[in-house]
Amino acid sequence: LGLKVGTYLNNCICNEHGPTHYDQDVKWMVEEMGFDGVKIDNCGNSQNVSHWAELFNRTGKAIRIENCHNSWPDFQSGYCPMNFFRTGGDISADIGSILGEAYATIDAADLTEPRSHPGCWAYPDMSEVGNFPPGPSQRDQEETHWGLWCIVSSPLILGFDMNDSVKMDRVWPIITNKDALAVSEAWAGHPGTMIKAYPALHQGLQMVQGACDGSSGAVGWSFSEGKLIAPKLSGTSGPQCLHGPQSTPCPPPTTYFSDVQCGLLLSNCTGPSPPGSHWEHADNMIQWGDGHATTKKPTCLYADLLNFDTNRGYFTRKAATVGTTNCPQSLPLNSDETNRSAPMASSSYAGCSLADLRLAGGVGPMGKSNRVDATPGNLLFNLTFKGELRTSAGKCLRVAPLSGIQLWAKPLNSSSVAILLINPSDKAEDLSWPIADVPRRFTGAGQAAADFACVPNRCMMQDVWARQNMLVTSSHLRVSLRPWQSAFYVLRSTGSRVHSATISV
Repeated sequence: LGLKVGTYLNNCICNEHGPTHYDQDVKWMVEEMGFDGVKIDNCGNSQNVSHWAELFNRTGKAIRIENCHNSWPDFQSGYCPMNFFRTGGDISADIGSILGEAYATIDAADLTEPRSHPGCWAYPDMSEVGNFPPGPSQRDQEETHWGLWCIVSSPLILGFDMNDSVKMDRVWPIITNKDALAVSEAWAGHPGTMIKAYPALHQGLQMVQGACDGSSGAVGWSFSEGKLIAPKLSGTSGPQCLHGPQSTPCPPPTTYFSDVQCGLLLSNCTGPSPPGSHWEHADNMIQWGDGHATTKKPTCLYADLLNFDTNRGYFTRKAATVGTTNCPQSLPLNSDETNRSAPMASSSYAGCSLADLRLAGGVGPMGKSNRVDATPGNLLFNLTFKGELRTSAGKCLRVAPLSGIQLWAKPLNSSSVAILLINPSDKAEDLSWPIADVPRRFTGAGQAAADFACVPNRCMMQDVWARQNMLVTSSHLRVSLRPWQSAFYVLRSTGSRVHSATISV
């Protein structure tokens, strides 16, 4: 069968601290055990992957190296001493985990020059296909997971017990889908990445930030009886309120669509709030008290602007965000200029001096800090007489739909692009998908000459899951997806008019 076997060094069970052990491990692994590959974790002192690669190369035997959290390829030069590198944390058979790990690959793929490519792949961890719990969405979630790993060019490593014949029979049609595997194997200068997310139709609303344009979504905020009441939008079932602060699912910004808004969940004002909890506008800050007797000070709302620049290195990719953080230790010295929950006529706030505003925060995946730097620009909100909540940066809090169906894509050759439309939520979603959202060219020198376009009646669409070929006859494709379901297509530009009807294959 051509099977090979690998091992695990610097593992996080043994925590191999103490003196470094490069030479001893290489000798044991290659000469004594005959292993063919290795995962080098970062739970020990021997973390120099370049040195590992140098020693393995001296043996004359090809060794596949997985670099797990020691380093990424050099951002400037692309130097990469490993075959693939872990981009996120440890995976689990949960669609939220799957999406989170896929998001982590975007920092390696959506760059001026992608750092995920043949010989040096971004790796979001092993596949969990076969491990999802039984239920009505099991097949949809496992197809979505497999399609996502194929479209971002992840190494496809199975992670279930292959001696379990029941599991094997169940997932066999997924993991042996030749069209999906062909997408995974293709290389046309870019590994594939997320393009954008579309507003959800059936998921609810959130508080975000945006233009102060006087529209209904930005005008009409109010505070009443401890509630923060949102502007009323047509079609909503009663007034919407911000209850206990709850962050909404939010994908990262991309080169193709950077206007991503992360916010806080709004829900019907008649819904329950924690006993004793309340919102208030005090000292030009929006403060939340959770009602617990042990809570010494409130939580404050903040609004961070987009921080996105693929030329500055990895991880400069943070969506515009409305969230909550610890309120500052000291409030504005001139707080007598403001009144609690009282609207102000001016559209800006000046003369406020805040002390001790740098707040401690958490640490996210891969050690990236989630700390919020509390500054006048992100903590202060001016409530105008029109009911706008304006930030010092000139933005307004707004009501907007939650994030919905996502578009991921990968170029296959000069005339073909694979696309994956994913419903990331537990409610069914619909979308009239504009085919023109597929990039004409992706980033990277390998795509410099690309100019893809799927023109109606001059473009064929292959359904990877249903194994059908269809003629594209419209600029929009109507997509209806069950919870966590995906639609996996390959678009092929024919260059000339096609007259054939749907063809089953």
